[in-house]
Amino acid sequence: MPATAETADQPLPGRSPVAARQGGGPRLGRYGALAVKLLVSLGLLALLARAVDLRSVAGLLLDLPLWAALGAVAGMLGVTLASGLRWWLILRALGTPLPLARATELMFIGTFFTQVLPTSVGGDAVRIWQVTRLGVPFKHAFSGVTLERLSGLLALVMMVAGGVVWLGDSLGPPALRWLLLAALPGLLAGLTLLCLLDRLPVGLRRRLEALPLLGSHLGRLTGLTDVLAADGRRVLLSPPLSLTLLLLSTAAQVCSVLTGLALARGLGLELAWGEALAVVPAIILITFIPLSFAGWGVREGASVIMLGVVGIGAGPALAISVLFGLALLVAVLPGCVLWLKGGRRLPPAQVAP
Repeated sequence: MPATAETADQPLPGRSPVAARQGGGPRLGRYGALAVKLLVSLGLLALLARAVDLRSVAGLLLDLPLWAALGAVAGMLGVTLASGLRWWLILRALGTPLPLARATELMFIGTFFTQVLPTSVGGDAVRIWQVTRLGVPFKHAFSGVTLERLSGLLALVMMVAGGVVWLGDSLGPPALRWLLLAALPGLLAGLTLLCLLDRLPVGLRRRLEALPLLGSHLGRLTGLTDVLAADGRRVLLSPPLSLTLLLLSTAAQVCSVLTGLALARGLGLELAWGEALAVVPAIILITFIPLSFAGWGVREGASVIMLGVVGIGAGPALAISVLFGLALLVAVLPGCVLWLKGGRRLPPAQVAP
């Protein structure tokens, strides 16, 4: 969301009431995007349903032992707790610390909205909104959430690259293997660019400002990206902090791997620890593709492909993916409770000293 350097300390900017009443284009666009994502999810699930024996999948779902279900939910809870600690450390580094308990609470709320809103960044927007109401300047609220996301993504793509190398030629088609490997250098290049956004040559900025449509908004956008770049250098180029964040992000991904492993073992499937480390992060990375509602359909297709590489059939892979999604939904329910309990009426407050 763009903001000028002067208004970056303000709460989340929005449309004026008059503009909101004029025309329904943006609203129709949001509904259209939601409809498309729902159709994609339903379409992918329908294709998978035609390729597997749904009765056997249902039998697997119903036969899941309680210990496996509880282990899967615990793994997903671990992901959110590690992410909350990671976000708390980043906010402290930016000079706008929150109490750890409040940061964890808001992380649960944001994760809940990520699962129930049609856009994958809906929960991030809720976190930014809520943390500005606690007194954190918008510019650092935006940077904090963005850098928290990116630090988690960095550990994920590193694990994916390692898994692809470990699987070798057994992972196919080759295009998928190269796309997964390309994620790491692509992300590193993006992080480098992020840290340099406020140091673009004057000539390049003038050329961008001369472009139609973009130029009129570039000033507002530059005010926010300059702050993001400075905050990015403060976080990413600090070896002690960046290493701590990488370890926390790795721990969060290991919790996801343990969730997949618990579900597979609970269903009586042979899935080795190394195999789970190789394929589960790739499934999660593919699920990030914003094509469907909360990843449903995309995750199932990715699970069938990646788990098939290690010898798990389409039906059991589909069952694991559905159970993974259900475990995630159960694990984020505390966010719903916190929101209904009073998170949506959070009063303004000062950040911790």
